[in-house]
Amino acid sequence: MADLETLTARTPLDPLDIVIGGPSDAGVTLTEIPFQTRLVLRGLPSDKKFVSTVKKALGVELPAKPGTVASSKTARVLWTGPNEWMVYSDDTGLAAALTKAVSNLHAAVTDVTEHYTLIRLSGRHARDVMIKGCAIDLHPREFGPGQCAQSHLGRITVLFDQTDETPSYDILVRASFAEYLWMYLEDAGLEFGVRIENVG
Repeated sequence: MADLETLTARTPLDPLDIVIGGPSDAGVTLTEIPFQTRLVLRGLPSDKKFVSTVKKALGVELPAKPGTVASSKTARVLWTGPNEWMVYSDDTGLAAALTKAVSNLHAAVTDVTEHYTLIRLSGRHARDVMIKGCAIDLHPREFGPGQCAQSHLGRITVLFDQTDETPSYDILVRASFAEYLWMYLEDAGLEFGVRIENVG
């Protein structure tokens, strides 16, 4: 049996043996954001106690408008349905804390950390790469920072949000499709030049 202390944490993209680097003037940058807590939160936005409790736990009010995002130092929260949100956080204790906070309410917290990974696509041609495989209108007039969407990208279902004007997109993908999506994005970005970076 392997010694648990010698085991190294691995990400869904580790089998690809990704090489960090690329041209400094690349039009597209790819980064995996690993080991981040990801939670599905469900509750009733009409329940004032639920809303106030979650706001206290996350440090930000839940986004109420479809396809919008709210963030604090603690978490980033994406609206994914009338009674559902996806929560990202670097706080490994957030799942337990949020579960405890809503334990007496009509609400649920599901830890989906192991089911997904997040790929950040950024650079001056990031939008050009996205529109190659996504049917959503990503023109700046229609989609910008603070907005999110669930859609298909390269024939697989993803959840993504635009994090800045660069533009940069954080793309959440199921772990089992992570390798495919990474290779798809690399291929789609070849004409613009692709740089691979470490998170940090």
